[in-house]
Amino acid sequence: MTVTELEKQNTSKMEARAPARERRLGGFWSFTLVYAALIAALNVSALCSQSVSDFYADHIFRFAAETTGRFSGLFPFSLGEVLITLALILLCAAVIVLILMIFLRKKKRFIKAACTYLKAVLVTALTVVLLYTLNCTFLYCSTPLSFSGGIREFQLSDFEEVRNGIVERCNELAPQMERKDDGTMVFPGNAADAAADALHRIADEFPRLSGYYPHAKPMWGSYFMYRSGVIGVYFPFSMEANYSKYVSDSYMPHVVAHEYAHLKGYIYESEANFMSYLACTRSDDPAVRYSGYLCVLSYIDSDYKNSVPKDRYDSQVQISDTVRFDNSCYDRETWEYLKKRDEQTQPKAAEIVENVSDKMTDAYMDALDYKPNYSEVTLLMMQYYSEFGGFDGK
Repeated sequence: MTVTELEKQNTSKMEARAPARERRLGGFWSFTLVYAALIAALNVSALCSQSVSDFYADHIFRFAAETTGRFSGLFPFSLGEVLITLALILLCAAVIVLILMIFLRKKKRFIKAACTYLKAVLVTALTVVLLYTLNCTFLYCSTPLSFSGGIREFQLSDFEEVRNGIVERCNELAPQMERKDDGTMVFPGNAADAAADALHRIADEFPRLSGYYPHAKPMWGSYFMYRSGVIGVYFPFSMEANYSKYVSDSYMPHVVAHEYAHLKGYIYESEANFMSYLACTRSDDPAVRYSGYLCVLSYIDSDYKNSVPKDRYDSQVQISDTVRFDNSCYDRETWEYLKKRDEQTQPKAAEIVENVSDKMTDAYMDALDYKPNYSEVTLLMMQYYSEFGGFDGK
């Protein structure tokens, strides 16, 4: 066989393989387009139909959350934190691969491998968007929690009753708490179990709160949480409740219950705070009840203080010094440690993470036209007690 005939034979074989390659390429992009269209359709249905979002939040989300939560619960560490780390590595690698493709464009094997990797990154990115759509967007687009027909104005006397009642409960419970030598409160039990038990107690009233709760986990990156002003995290990709390992014992039951409420579909911060408050204050454990009252004290006291003249505020029940001491997400020793770490470690790196986190959150909230307002928990409390007969009516 001559050289010319051999070249023709090789050419014909390559041409025969070409349609197969084209079919494989076409198959990938067809799948990607269908996948993207599905995600877009889900987002449109969530954004355009509140009834669809309500049905999803009430009847579908809990089963998906519990299934994923049971899987992530098999890991003793925060799976969501690991996934975020892997995502950052994948993105950095993708940027490097794109740069190398410019200089190694003649290396066919490398280009083929690079294209395969970038396709995998693309599908992974779409999957991330899908999970966020199912575990966040639908919930944000559902009907916000409200009572008393959504009324937003109340008598000042009713506001005083609730505010003073909460202050009194805090003042009564504070002396009962177990403490260290420096006065710092110690929570004697398991905060995750106590929070789950408290939420189960009100599940008859709020059915979403029934079912399985994965064990809440501390974060490795708790220092970055501190720099970002975050003490608890709901991971929509792994359906986990995570908290900062620096959280004070006085706040821990509330923080865990708050994140658990997110896992049950109460995505708004005000709703999660309200559910945590209501559940914790109905617990048999005095320390859990105390944490529940503490978690709303600052909100309702500040809102009341801003609503009345100074002399009227001063005439109300005053917050005890012990309660003020306990009313912090970090105890005094932890604050001192974190401040020293600010000086000794790499604050620039933490600042970069903080800024990136804030910008990503703001961009997503702006897209949904939602502004987190933690003080809305005061409104929910007033609506709830108005509907059920005052502060002592439950």
